[in-house]
This record gives sequence, C-alpha cells and structure tokens, in this order.
Amino acid sequence: MKKKMQFSFWLLIVLAVLLVVFSVQNAGPIKVTVLLWPFNVSLAVLLIGTFATGLVAGALYAYRKFIPGNEKDEIKSDAAKKDLTKTTKTGGLESDI
Repeated sequence: MKKKMQFSFWLLIVLAVLLVVFSVQNAGPIKVTVLLWPFNVSLAVLLIGTFATGLVAGALYAYRKFIPGNEKDEIKSDAAKKDLTKTTKTGGLESDI
C-alpha cells in the first residue's frame, strides 16, 4: 500500500509540473461561459483551478474511502461476514421443513 501511495505522489508531482509548464506557455486570455455568464480568464488560471478542484475532490474521496476508522463501513462488513458464515454453515440453502 505504501509503495502504491509513493507512486501516486510522484505521478501527482509530475502532472503538476507539466500543468505549470503548459499553463505558463499558454497564459493568454480565453472566453469561458458558465451557464449563461461569459468570462474572460487566463488559461493558466483556468487550468490550475481545474486541477486544484480535481485534487480536492480526489482527496475527499480518498479520505472517505480508504482511511481506516470509518465505523459505518466496519459495521457493514461485519454484518456481511456474519451472513456469509451463516449461509456457509447451513450449506447455502435454508429450508423450512
């Protein structure tokens, strides 16, 4: 797990550097329309803002999904294990005979 996180970290660093280089080279203003409102904004600001939004969304998802200590998930998994054990002991089929 630690090795996977290290790879993800370095991949994030490489993508961030590429984003900064691309943004600096393409820093001209562009027209962006959000719903009905048009804006003129620098492409660099738009790209970095989009990247930061994705980074925050991914971090929130990872925090919710992968951080241990989420009691709701533990309770659900314990209940699922008990149900699996119960059906295994009865042979998978329960009869009312």
